[in-house]
Amino acid sequence: MENFFNSQKLMQKCEIEFKGEVGKQHGVFLYDYPEVAQAKQRYESYVIPGRNGELIRKENAMGNITISCTFSVIADRFADRIRDLKRWLSGSGKLTLSEAPDYFYNVLLVEHEGIEREVKKYGRFTVAFVCYPYEFRKDGMEEYNISELKYNPYDECKPIYRIKGNGMCTLSVNGKTMRANVGQNLNIDTEMMTAYRIDGTIMNTAVTGDYENLWLKNGDNTISLTSGFQLKIVPRWGYKA
Repeated sequence: MENFFNSQKLMQKCEIEFKGEVGKQHGVFLYDYPEVAQAKQRYESYVIPGRNGELIRKENAMGNITISCTFSVIADRFADRIRDLKRWLSGSGKLTLSEAPDYFYNVLLVEHEGIEREVKKYGRFTVAFVCYPYEFRKDGMEEYNISELKYNPYDECKPIYRIKGNGMCTLSVNGKTMRANVGQNLNIDTEMMTAYRIDGTIMNTAVTGDYENLWLKNGDNTISLTSGFQLKIVPRWGYKA
């Protein structure tokens, strides 16, 4: 039990928030700091007969990252506490680490890695959060005007462009364009690579162009939209994990 009390003292200020809830709401705390496995470059390797070694062809994509967390659990009804944790730590949602409260990860799924029981009322429960390989800033999920996004101090990001108006318009980002037929409103999501109305109706046929051309690079950016239309941008900025 000495390890339990030492860990409790060490981790008093370390916490995670997942789907809007924190560990203390479930009667647990982190046994140790979360371990973040960095994203790996995707690639293919192939062999040329008669040549030593393998050749590598990199893909323009990164793999997911994994954030492992071990919780200390102390409870009279230990099994019930574990069941409660499994309900909370499942599915997808936003994950925030207390040491970086202005950022979050998009969790794709949660894997329950194991339970280590030391005594009747105390043990440890380990989970792995499989996340999209990007550390998002919370303020990057807000709407901005064009003038506020001329400079991106973060890594390349994949915004949502929200257009209001009627008729054909051209959205231009860093000299590259996308044509859009707008009927009152249209969202262009460059991460999901889809276009849709506010009510959720898919409108992919209303746009012409490449979504990748609308990403915002690190540094200076130029953004413009045909006169007579309104534009708000959700930058989704942050850092590659």
